[in-house]
Amino acid sequence: MSLIINTAINKMKAPHEMRIICIDVTNKCDLACSNCTRLLANQDYFWDMTPENFRLAVRSLKNFEGIVIMIGGNPCMHPKYEELCNIFEEERPQIDKRGLWTNNFFKHEKISKEKFGVFNLNTHNNNRAIKSLRNYLGTKWYHPNHSYHAPILTAVKDLFGNDTKKMWDTISDCDVNKNWSASIIQNNGKLRAYFCEVAASFDLARHQDHGIEITEDWWKNDIDFFSDQIQHFCPGCGISAKLEATKDSDEVDTYTISNSDIVKTSEEKNGRKTIKINKLSDLKNLDNEVTNYSDRTKKNIKYKISRLKWKLKKYLSYLFS
Repeated sequence: MSLIINTAINKMKAPHEMRIICIDVTNKCDLACSNCTRLLANQDYFWDMTPENFRLAVRSLKNFEGIVIMIGGNPCMHPKYEELCNIFEEERPQIDKRGLWTNNFFKHEKISKEKFGVFNLNTHNNNRAIKSLRNYLGTKWYHPNHSYHAPILTAVKDLFGNDTKKMWDTISDCDVNKNWSASIIQNNGKLRAYFCEVAASFDLARHQDHGIEITEDWWKNDIDFFSDQIQHFCPGCGISAKLEATKDSDEVDTYTISNSDIVKTSEEKNGRKTIKINKLSDLKNLDNEVTNYSDRTKKNIKYKISRLKWKLKKYLSYLFS
């Protein structure tokens, strides 16, 4: 490993340094957002994690002090969602260490409220989702309106060309590595772990397997243990470049030539719109972190009023408890 790459990797977070680790249980979703970090529209098959594998995945994180989250796709579309919830409770008893990331409860609001202590509820301004999550408007975990996703398929190796140092300096400062999570997925029936949830998405989209086997405390390894994954995935990813984001409902993939094969899948499958860029200057840079993709931070009077009501309700509940 060259000094440049080694220096960059050593600046990155290992899974044991992260606040959350996600278990990806399905790639089914009722939305097809632009530049989805799960690359859901770019996968040409459906899969669901088996309850047996889910149990093993949760067990492998038994001693992880952060929050373990169930993610998808939309986990609530898993055909055995309630069984997964019960397993989660059995294997990870502390409810404040169990999280759910979803855009729509569908018929599972009751059990979701019972089994999870942490939520990330993002409507993407979808009417069905807004109706499903209406009881959570104003809570700290509710994201109203649209989201804006920076491109994932604009490979930094295409954008930075021969400037290896600049590319790896950029990779070492990736917002996803700093703010989000490592991941466990099911790939061809087998559990696989990744230092980054986005890296796992690339493997699923390409029918490849660069994951590591799940062992007890796999996540305790230092970042250099994941160096092969980092060198394989990060140069082909666009997240670290922090380029101009696209509104979720536009259903667009922005890409560079190295990821032409991935967008070809979605173009052929459903005629998904794509935008090809050839150089870094083709798009503006974001003025916010990639992981701050929600429109929640923009002017939203209804949300702010609901948020104040929610805080007041909590405060009064505390006073009179």
